[in-house]
Amino acid sequence: MANSLKTDSYTVFLIEDEIGVAQTIMVQLQLVGFQVVHVTSGKAALESGGLSSCDVIILDWMLPDVQGPDLIPRLREKSSAPLLMLTARTEIVDKLTGFEAGADDYLTKPFDMMELIARIKALIRRQEKHSPPSSKKQATYTYRNISLNPETRRVEVNGKEVSLTPTEFRLLQILIQSPGKVFSRDRMIELVLGYEYEGYGRTLDSHIARLRAKIGDDPRTPQYIKTVFGVGYKMGD
Repeated sequence: MANSLKTDSYTVFLIEDEIGVAQTIMVQLQLVGFQVVHVTSGKAALESGGLSSCDVIILDWMLPDVQGPDLIPRLREKSSAPLLMLTARTEIVDKLTGFEAGADDYLTKPFDMMELIARIKALIRRQEKHSPPSSKKQATYTYRNISLNPETRRVEVNGKEVSLTPTEFRLLQILIQSPGKVFSRDRMIELVLGYEYEGYGRTLDSHIARLRAKIGDDPRTPQYIKTVFGVGYKMGD
């Protein structure tokens, strides 16, 4: 249930150069049981051994050596953990920039610590819910020249592996498991992002756009993910 997460089993990787903000986050996360690894720059993050074994990444937008959105692709090379971006930017275009770079969630400074903790827990639950135990044999789902294996979390297009964020993977998994079925935008937000993300329609559209780009699906004449205008999305006809 919502309060049953055993937080001391999880590590949060915090990339934040503002020491006061970082210390507040670290203290509060440690108080509820999380382990925290803290670095203050993009370079330090990429060189840290803790990146590959963390469960959630918290990334500040403005770092001394790089902007958060520019760092995300390099972080993804080392970790598939869900990523939450922190920023003082409030414009919707900035939020979309973060999501388009591969962030799974976004929180604007100043923020409430209880909300941050709730979002971290939600990201972990989402990741675990859709990461089956290795002992359980999973089918490989295919649609045309796309294949998706839930156990190995491997996606291939035309036989070549495609790297997806956790959110993009879950979106594709939902669609490819039920080709032809129409999912409303609200239902997809609920399945992928959780109830906490109610009203994030444009966020969903941004994730869909990135997913389409990665699987080579032209949004003008899509062959895979079809938009059902006024309703939502479906895989194929």
